[in-house]
Amino acid sequence: MRSIPTLLAATMLGLCATSAHTETVSKTKPPATNDPFDINVWAEEPMVVNPTTIDVDSRGRVWVTEGLNYRFFRNKEYQKVPGADRIKILEDTDGDGKADKVTVFAEDIFPVPMGLAIEEIWKDGKYAGARVYTGNSPDVLLLEDTDGDDKADKRRALLSGFGGHDHDHGVHGMAFGPDGKLYFTKGDSQISKETAEKKGFKQGEVVDVVDASGRHLRANDLGTLLRVNPDGTNLEILGTRYRNNYETAVDSFGNVFVSDNDDDGNRGVRMVWNMDGGNHGYRTPGSRLHWGEEIPGIVPKLVGTGNGSPCGIMIYEGDLLPKELHGAAMQVDAGTRTINTHPLVRQSGTFRTGIDHLIEGTDALQRPVDVVTAPDGSLFIADWFDAGVGGHRFTDQKTGRIYHLAPKGHQTSEPKPDFASIKGQLEALASPNPATRLAGRTLLIERGAKARPALQELFKEGTPPLRARALFALADLPETGRGDVIAALKDDDPQIREAALRILARDVSAYKLLKTADGKVPPPPALEVLDEILPLADDPDPGVRRELILALRRVPTEQAGEALRKLTHAWDGRDRYTLEALRLALRERDSAYLTSLLQSLADEATKQGWESGPVALPPYYPVTTNESFPAIGESPLPANGASKLIGLAWSLGRPEAIDPMGTILEKNDAPRIVGGADIAFEQIDDPRAAELLLDRFLAIDDPNRQREILRLLGSRLAGPWKAMRDSEKSRKAFSAALDSPELRVEAIRALARAGMGAYAPQLLALAKDDKQELSTRAAAIEALGRLKHQPAGAMAEQFLAEAEGERRSSPLAFAALSALTSLKGSEGAKTLQEIIVSDDYPLDLKRRAIPLLASDRKNARRLMTLYKEKKLPEELGPEVSYTLLNHPDRGISRQARSELGGAAGAKTAGGKQLVDMRRVLQGASDATRGRAVFARERSDACIRCHRVQGVGNWVGPDLSSIGTKYGKKELLYHILNPSGAIGYDDVAWTLALADGRVLTGLITDETADGIVLKTALGERMAIPNDDIDEKVVQTKSLMPENLVESMTEQDIADLLAYLSTLKVPVSEVGQYHLLGPLSAGSYDATAPVDLEARVKDGTGRETGWREVTSSRDKFLDLSTLLGSAPGKEVYLHVPVIASRAETARLVLTTDAAISAWVNGKPLELSRETGKDKPGPFEANLDLRGGPNDLVIRVPSGSVNTGLVATIVSQRGLRFGFGAAALSAK
Repeated sequence: MRSIPTLLAATMLGLCATSAHTETVSKTKPPATNDPFDINVWAEEPMVVNPTTIDVDSRGRVWVTEGLNYRFFRNKEYQKVPGADRIKILEDTDGDGKADKVTVFAEDIFPVPMGLAIEEIWKDGKYAGARVYTGNSPDVLLLEDTDGDDKADKRRALLSGFGGHDHDHGVHGMAFGPDGKLYFTKGDSQISKETAEKKGFKQGEVVDVVDASGRHLRANDLGTLLRVNPDGTNLEILGTRYRNNYETAVDSFGNVFVSDNDDDGNRGVRMVWNMDGGNHGYRTPGSRLHWGEEIPGIVPKLVGTGNGSPCGIMIYEGDLLPKELHGAAMQVDAGTRTINTHPLVRQSGTFRTGIDHLIEGTDALQRPVDVVTAPDGSLFIADWFDAGVGGHRFTDQKTGRIYHLAPKGHQTSEPKPDFASIKGQLEALASPNPATRLAGRTLLIERGAKARPALQELFKEGTPPLRARALFALADLPETGRGDVIAALKDDDPQIREAALRILARDVSAYKLLKTADGKVPPPPALEVLDEILPLADDPDPGVRRELILALRRVPTEQAGEALRKLTHAWDGRDRYTLEALRLALRERDSAYLTSLLQSLADEATKQGWESGPVALPPYYPVTTNESFPAIGESPLPANGASKLIGLAWSLGRPEAIDPMGTILEKNDAPRIVGGADIAFEQIDDPRAAELLLDRFLAIDDPNRQREILRLLGSRLAGPWKAMRDSEKSRKAFSAALDSPELRVEAIRALARAGMGAYAPQLLALAKDDKQELSTRAAAIEALGRLKHQPAGAMAEQFLAEAEGERRSSPLAFAALSALTSLKGSEGAKTLQEIIVSDDYPLDLKRRAIPLLASDRKNARRLMTLYKEKKLPEELGPEVSYTLLNHPDRGISRQARSELGGAAGAKTAGGKQLVDMRRVLQGASDATRGRAVFARERSDACIRCHRVQGVGNWVGPDLSSIGTKYGKKELLYHILNPSGAIGYDDVAWTLALADGRVLTGLITDETADGIVLKTALGERMAIPNDDIDEKVVQTKSLMPENLVESMTEQDIADLLAYLSTLKVPVSEVGQYHLLGPLSAGSYDATAPVDLEARVKDGTGRETGWREVTSSRDKFLDLSTLLGSAPGKEVYLHVPVIASRAETARLVLTTDAAISAWVNGKPLELSRETGKDKPGPFEANLDLRGGPNDLVIRVPSGSVNTGLVATIVSQRGLRFGFGAAALSAK
């Protein structure tokens, strides 16, 4: 959304050139800005250098942490600067809008202080010093000025035991909350061996801390959010499973927001509302998404902002800026050089939000990292000002900026806080500046009961944020304020009731607690106020009820059970956040209680009944892409009693849900409820869930539902449902499926995944039967390989022999190739070699054989010999060289570099050593030529691994908007040093298989029964877990080293010019509504889309639209549905939401002969031909503002039936969620 269009053009221009930068940087001048703001350079180098965070005190002075000495083992061209890594205080003493005085508060905080929070000390109205908190892993440092001279007299570790020494994923993000506690963040880096040995912490943990009160917390759950008393006592962990949560912000009501960082290309940067005790999703096992939001037990983000590197975050609680920004979150993104603004609207259990931009940088060196509100409500913004960001990179130790932003015409005056009187202290508590608020709060609490009347008056008459601040202060008045907080539980404002409940009963004291000084686990705070808070189970506000659910997590069922029953029934069946709170409160409850609770939901559902229309089902959150989120104004689908039971069963994963689920399935067979039940059963490990699914399979005549049941059985019968594998019901179901042409392929794949070798003779017969569809026979031979059924080896060789002389391979040949590697060992490798060197086999089959042969070390060396002896077909040269140069065995890759050409060191194809980068960076270049370099057909071509606007392969990051993040110099660094900064989702994995093969690639899907690996050549390989001996993450990128060896300097310059132009966002479709399979001609795609309609499928049955999800790399595999015989088709619907009318570009990567329509109008699809493999289909996509219906027809008959859909749009698009997805009709 764009709620403040006048802010979009506010820019931060490059301001100064330094010898460290080789790119052109403009001279110092005020940045360009549109109404209603002025943005000015307030400070620059040498006064400030490499700012990492800032804070502003009550007198308007800017405190800044500087980081100059950072990870020199990664940045070897830089030397340690003695005395650097400082905390400075900057002042404008003459009121001209420029800092003119600098005081070094502390120095040599090596390496790199990150995070900053100022606690001022005032005595009798006079400034007496400050306590300053900063992160410096493994420590949270406390630096104290005890005499008011702005110099740190004391320095000590307030807390110690955090991973991330010399790492920006360490401890950082300090901010004080309205409760006077220090909140801070810890990225996902672990305690190193060196730090563990030196300090005595446990190696490999993220947090291993004993606080000042003897509480020992230990956690290894990646990024972590914490809080502690300012004296170092009562350390608590609030949430886990972030990536690099650089900073946190706490609003006046005690809500905690986190800025969390993603990697290049994943479009997963996010802002999160932290749920106490919540798992926030980073590295979720079994998830295809970056944040795991389709998995129960994960707290979803509030908003995703695409690519970037978010740093600072704050909640604006002033009134100087426009009203649209009051109460909004502001997230500073160094990657995109923006400050994003997110209005926060209470909805359901938390908030809804959107995205706007307060400022947008235009210089490639600008790297805003933090923003803080000044006492007058204006903003100070820190700019790291560097070519590099992320991946532990920096390229400069000499520059930095601080900007000041205020409305046009605003005159800043020197603040003169009055901390001597109650009136002045109340005014301080009402300040938009955090340090001023904290000082006012502290002094009011020091007054004790004398401050109570004034605070009560503020609570009575103030705005909601001021009322909440007063309430937090009243809560800490000795012996007097608790009654005021209890009374606030009945306040008319739900935000105040929620804040009061949070003050009284927030329960994080035992989370990740290893032990305490007295050996006792602290009881839940709710026990002290149970009689006062339990009536809130009937509160009309879902946010209040959600806070009560969290407060009751550890309260015994005898005391909390009835309230939790009410709260469960009150859940609207649509809000994911409330459901996650219920999971935290219910999942470990006793069996009898859960049985009663879940059965009561089933009874309520059957009494009420339900319709067959659209209904809200798990995961209750848009999971189309990493950046998907439910925006303000989007309504979720309706819920009913049955769907609510499904949601609870899915979330809890407890076997007590099986019988209640059976109750609702017996009463009604509404397709969406039945499909939702499948989703829930998948989360339950008890084999009785499989029995219920088998009963349903045998009772229905719906191929789509039966295929889904087979998929579930295949993934679970190998694991927790193994006891049902040889049951009579299982035999009946699989026999029926193998007898059905519509179910046969899915049944074969399920049998293979489940390891049900008893069916091998039947599968062998299917593979031999030439009356079967090719897709059936191919699935059978591939399954036999997976099942290690040796008699199938001869048949695999026969299918390969039948491919001789053909121009293209059939599915049988591809499947046989895969099976042969499992069945024939060294003999199979010999066959692979014969295929590769022979002139008689199709080229596509040879290409498929290369990575299979090279997966064995011995055969990889044999392949290298064949390459050197020129015994390979010329057209295979790029694939073979690429495979060997990037082999997981370092010995083989080194040998390949030595023997296949390419000396050590970066030289261009012209033979020049790349020493003087200026020749490349500043010489003439042409982006059009650079695009040709990017896309050329060679083993080192960029397009082999990268996508740009839907074209190319997903092996490395998507580069569609890389020009927004990096300038030319930093782009060149990553080309020269591909392993210098590897993103999480771009990490390669090496798999050692039981048969001796070694494979390397990206994991695109991971389930309970196996993984799908995508190799450097783009091939997908399904590998069962039973075949994997070892899985090792690689520190080396899949991108070729010494890439520039094959380029001239002009090639490099042109390529950099092209990459610099890539700034257009892309939207990749990760979720569809699917209709089919249908007989050809059964559906009219020009008619308005009706997702509730039932359609004749051409066989006499009716079918309807259902949701399907693509893989992690956005590939939707339709081969099981369509098979290989012509005459079938499926239709895919994508609800596209455009902010305004525009012409976008649709890119469809597929082998199928597809058609497409938007809003009922056919699209003119075209594709490049004449190459060995045709390019993707492309078409202009005329979108109207608001919802649009994109429909894609995919027919059967192609070898590889599936697609990747990408939409290129200047503004970026969203895909419909909930009710917005029903259609645009």
